[in-house]
Amino acid sequence: MRGDGGVLGAGVLLDQEHVLTCAHVALNTDHLAVDMVGLPGAPASTADIVACVPPSGDDRGDVAVLRLRHRQPAGHGATLRKAALTWDRHVHTLGYPYGEGLDIGVWARMTLAAWAGSEWLQMNRRSDGEQRVRAGFSGSGVADDATGDVLGIVVSEYTDDDAGLAWMVPVAAIEAHLPLVSEWVVGDSGIDPIFTSADAAPPADRVRHVLDWLARRHEGAAVLIVAGEDLTDLRHAVALSSAGGAGEPDLALDVAGRTAEEVSRRIVDRAGLAVHGSSTERVREGTPPMTVVVDGVDQADQPRELFEDVFRPMVAGGARLVFGFRENDSAGLTAARALARDTVTARLDDFTTRVAALPPTGAGDLATRLKLLRGTVPADWAAVAEQLPRFERALARVEHGHRTARRLAAEVSDLRGLLEAWKARAGDGGLVEDIDTDAAYRVADALLSVVPVDLAAARAAVRRYQDVVRRALAEGGRR
Repeated sequence: MRGDGGVLGAGVLLDQEHVLTCAHVALNTDHLAVDMVGLPGAPASTADIVACVPPSGDDRGDVAVLRLRHRQPAGHGATLRKAALTWDRHVHTLGYPYGEGLDIGVWARMTLAAWAGSEWLQMNRRSDGEQRVRAGFSGSGVADDATGDVLGIVVSEYTDDDAGLAWMVPVAAIEAHLPLVSEWVVGDSGIDPIFTSADAAPPADRVRHVLDWLARRHEGAAVLIVAGEDLTDLRHAVALSSAGGAGEPDLALDVAGRTAEEVSRRIVDRAGLAVHGSSTERVREGTPPMTVVVDGVDQADQPRELFEDVFRPMVAGGARLVFGFRENDSAGLTAARALARDTVTARLDDFTTRVAALPPTGAGDLATRLKLLRGTVPADWAAVAEQLPRFERALARVEHGHRTARRLAAEVSDLRGLLEAWKARAGDGGLVEDIDTDAAYRVADALLSVVPVDLAAARAAVRRYQDVVRRALAEGGRR
C-alpha cells in the first residue's frame, strides 16, 4: 500500500478487485495505491475504500476493504479462515518496512499467544534472530504455516526491538465488523445453535463455575463432566461466553446422532488442519490444545468410538474438554470419568518427570506435595484435578528460577573465562606488574566472586579490563 509519502502498509488480495487491510492504513492518505507483490505482470492500481471500521480505544476494529480500479488476474485471492487460534500455532507474514532498504518485503515468523483487549490476538517472534513485525506490516495477512490460510491481519506492533511482540485481528472479528468479507471466509463458526440462546437472568453459581473453567484455558489438559439438569447451566455459560463474556470455547458441539467421523470433521475444520482422508485419523495424529464443549455425548451415534478415537487423543495433546450428558445415569458417564481420571494421572506423571529434573534443593517440597496428590487420586481424583493448576504454577516458578540460575552461572563462567584470557594476554605482553591493569583485574575478579553476581556491573568491569589491557598493549606493553 502506497500513499503520497511512500509505503503505508500491506493488505490481502481477496479476489480480482478487493483487498483487505487495516483502517489506519487506508485512512492515512487521499491517494491510495496498491502494488501486487509476487504477481508478475499484475498491474498496480489505485484503490477506493468500500467499507471501513476505524480502531477504537479498547483494541477493537481497525479493518477496511478496498476496491481496486484495475482488476487483477483471476485465481490469486487468499483464503480467509475462521479457526481456533490456539497457543503456539506457527504463523508467518510479509511486510514492507519503508526506509530500511527492505521495501521489496521481509518475512516474519511468529507464534500465536493470548488474546489482548477484546478482539486482538498477541503474536510472539519465534526467536531473537527472527525479523520482527514493525511499521510497514500493518494489514499484512497472518498465514498459518501448515495450510497457508490467512487467519487474520497484522494490526499493531510493540515498538521495543527486543520484545518481538505484535497483534493481529482474527478473521472472525473482521467478518463481524465487515459482513461483506463473508464471501471470502471459510471455516466453522465454532458454536452450535443449541448453545446460542441464554436467558437474561443473572448467572447461577454453577454457570459462573463453568465460565471460570472455560476461561482457564491455559491451565493444561482437563475434563469437566456435566449431567442432567446441570446441562442447562452449561449451555447458558457457553452462550454467555460467546456473547462477549470470558473464556469462549474454541468449539461447542451438539453431537447427538453424530458419528465419530462427523464430530472429527468439525474438530479438524475448526482447528484449520489440513486433512487427507479420514478426519478421525487426523485427530488421532494430534490436534492443537483446544477447549471444546460437547453436548449430548450419551446420544451420539458412536459414543465408545468418540471417547477412544477422538476425545482421548485430544486430551493427550493438551485439550480441555467439557462433556454434557443429558441423562444422569448414562452408560457413557463411566467412560467420561475414566478419561478424566486418566487425564489427572497423566498430568501427575508429567509433573513427576519435571520434578525429577530439578536439583534436590529445589524439588523437596514439590516432591512431597506431588506424593500427596498421587495418594489422593484413588479416593477423589476430581479434588486432585482442581489442585493441579496451582501445583503447576508452583512447579513453573521453581523451574524458571532454576533456568535463571543456570543462565546466570553460565554467563558468570563465560565472563570469568574472558577475564582470565585477557589476563593471560596481558601477561604475554609484559603487563604482569602494571598497576592500572592489575587494579582493573581486581575489580572485575571481585565482582565475579560475590554471590549473587551483579551481571551488569561484572560485564562492565570485564569490558573495562579489556580496554585497559588493550590500551596498555598499544602503548608498548612493558612499562
